[in-house]
Amino acid sequence: MDMGGGTGSNLHFFGEAIEKLQKVYIVDLAGSLLEVADQRIHDSGWKNVDTAIADATTFVPPDSSVDAITFSYSLTMIPDWFAAIDHAWNVLKPGGRIGVVDFYVSRKHPAETHVKHSWMKRNFWTAWFASDNVFPSPDHVPYLHRKFKPVLFEERLTRIPWFPNPFFKMPYYLFIGQK
Repeated sequence: MDMGGGTGSNLHFFGEAIEKLQKVYIVDLAGSLLEVADQRIHDSGWKNVDTAIADATTFVPPDSSVDAITFSYSLTMIPDWFAAIDHAWNVLKPGGRIGVVDFYVSRKHPAETHVKHSWMKRNFWTAWFASDNVFPSPDHVPYLHRKFKPVLFEERLTRIPWFPNPFFKMPYYLFIGQK
């Protein structure tokens, strides 16, 4: 399941392997984005992909449990993201995996093995994204690490395409965890 999957653009990263998956759900609250996803599904000929206008904190697929759940730059837009992660835990099968990639800012005092962002970076990016109802949280990373067994965790920086200064980069993380 791709929670907050919007237009379904992430499915192309699977390539031909998507046809080997039993069932894929793109879940989002924005019907207009899912209309684009439905067209993408139709154009690609995928018979195993469905969309669902639903909340990431409550959606349960018909078969009630899944092998993998992803949040791709969507967790920062879900108001009750704690509930979304908890719900993912409940819906995942034992041994199932969660994959998250999203913008974030570190805690003031992060775990020793994690990156510590400056006061300026933590506060600037939080304010910058809030105007678009995107909330990079210092609590995503620690909560994911507590809830799931980390399989992969990377902290990176990326250039923001619409931002005027190419040297000012936004932090993001990649997390794969196992239930």
